[in-house]
Amino acid sequence: MSIKKRILCMILVVCIAGMSFTGCAGKYALFNKAHPFIGNLGGKWIGALVNWILGPIVLPFCLTADALLFNVIEFWTGRNVIASGSSFEQIDENGNRLAAVKNDDGTLSLRVTEVTGETTDYLLERDGNNFSMFDADGVLISSYTLAYEDLVN
Repeated sequence: MSIKKRILCMILVVCIAGMSFTGCAGKYALFNKAHPFIGNLGGKWIGALVNWILGPIVLPFCLTADALLFNVIEFWTGRNVIASGSSFEQIDENGNRLAAVKNDDGTLSLRVTEVTGETTDYLLERDGNNFSMFDADGVLISSYTLAYEDLVN
């Protein structure tokens, strides 16, 4: 067997072993952050051009890094280093703003900013099928247990 074939076989074995040792697919957080970023640079035409040029280079790298490194770290430590600190922001039709940040401990911090400028902070926690919402002082506002019927309906 030639040297090139041996190297290719070793790379293939390492890739398969790396994915099988994780036991789960993982979040693929790096790929999921890179994909929209590449497609949303500039307007429609610039985004398409950048996607055609950088997409075939950057996206396979991100996918491989997720599969072989970040998802393995997530499996063994319980947290994804790329997904931590992920943020989301939404503005409704009235101008109210909702910002959410995923914390390192798995909780979700929410900040609601009304049009008047008044802000309210919340913290969401999940423990299995139990979801709890706390105000800024740590007082429980609401809790909900997700039942099997909720998942199938």
